[in-house]
Amino acid sequence: MENELNIVNLLYSWRIAEAKKRLEGKLSNEIYATDLIYCPLKYRYQRTYSELALGTAFNPVTLYGEIIHQGLEKLLSILFGEDNVRVEVEYEKSVQLDLDKNTYAYVIKGRIDAIVGDYIIEIKSGSSDRNLPYEQHIIQARIYMWLSNLDKAILLYVTPNRIVEYQIKGTMSDKEITELVKSIITGQPAPRYIWECK
Repeated sequence: MENELNIVNLLYSWRIAEAKKRLEGKLSNEIYATDLIYCPLKYRYQRTYSELALGTAFNPVTLYGEIIHQGLEKLLSILFGEDNVRVEVEYEKSVQLDLDKNTYAYVIKGRIDAIVGDYIIEIKSGSSDRNLPYEQHIIQARIYMWLSNLDKAILLYVTPNRIVEYQIKGTMSDKEITELVKSIITGQPAPRYIWECK
């Protein structure tokens, strides 16, 4: 007998539709904050082979993280009141990059998990709580601070062993953003972190 209600199928269909929507709406001069924090070759390959970016939608770990995000965003709205919490807030800023005697314009976009008062809340989930907070997450929070003109962020980690938060201060400078953009356009350094090639 076939099950009429298939929640697993619904979850994956929703996740894939969200990933497709995001990919299809991305212009050639747009760079997501998350593109800036990982290996520049990942950015290049995902632009060339869009199915790579869609592949993460099938990853159970990614779906697990999305479920954690959705639940915590809802819970923050309950705890602080819906009028005091903004979730999945999108920001964008333009940057100019001088490269090979030409000037290129890029739009940096980011979607902040939640903003409570003047705090950015960036939610992270994982299987381990070793070596937290991760450098790439600190950089991501600082990019969000730059995008939003806010100067305080909390990295909130949810792992099987604990829930922990880290206060992040110090927004990214325009120069640091430009250097990150330059790195993914030129493909250097690749990998950005040693663990990315393991």
